[in-house]
Amino acid sequence: MPAAGARDVGVGAGAGVVSGLFGVGGGLVLVPYLVLVRGWGQKQAQATSLVMVAMAATAGLVQYAVAGDVVWTAAGAVLVGGLIGAVAGSALVARLRSWVLQVAFAAILLAAALRMVTTPVSDAGAVPPEIDPTIVVAYVMSGVAMGLLSALFGIGGGILLVPLLVTAFGYDIRLAAGTSLAVMGPIALTGALRQSRQGTTDWRSGAMLGLGGIVGGLVGAALAQRLPLTVLTWLFAALLIFTAVRLARAGLKSRRASSDQRHS
Repeated sequence: MPAAGARDVGVGAGAGVVSGLFGVGGGLVLVPYLVLVRGWGQKQAQATSLVMVAMAATAGLVQYAVAGDVVWTAAGAVLVGGLIGAVAGSALVARLRSWVLQVAFAAILLAAALRMVTTPVSDAGAVPPEIDPTIVVAYVMSGVAMGLLSALFGIGGGILLVPLLVTAFGYDIRLAAGTSLAVMGPIALTGALRQSRQGTTDWRSGAMLGLGGIVGGLVGAALAQRLPLTVLTWLFAALLIFTAVRLARAGLKSRRASSDQRHS
């Protein structure tokens, strides 16, 4: 295997561990690697990372499903909303000032992190709410928000869905991660296929990254089953804070660049 291919598999494995451990996409690791190390354009990096995300999410999902940590009804409702949100987000990209959304989303993630670490966690786990029409609508709307933000910022929707399931629906972090992975695989694959029409998805590189992602997804999911829920919750809160800081910095940088262009 060429050196670049071996490196891709290794990086994909690392991103897969993050995906399987927390129920998020892994693009937080992969997209910066493709842009900064491989020298790819942002759009190609985001589109190709979706191939790895789909493969890693599916691998991690197997572990969570075997352990019974997936709420399938919720996943189906969120998936419907996620697909709607992804389409709407793609249409909105060119119309909105992204820096405002980035800073606002960063604030939401920080608030979610604070809520998660200040809510008592029992290692006995949590029981999700009973399914009724109101809850189904809430799941669908959560999916819409997930799909919108994923399309607008090129980040995995799990970074929003997992804290939503924990703080708004009473899931424990492990159950939220498994349910998130059930949604993320189909949405990521749909996104990769849609962007492939524009020539931005590199399927060969995505598959190489995905091979590592499968291994990493299995490892991350297995680790999630062994860590105490309190530890897993704090680790995820740290990931939220890291993501929030990155988004806020990118938004403020974009605002400064836009201001400089107006005054030049």
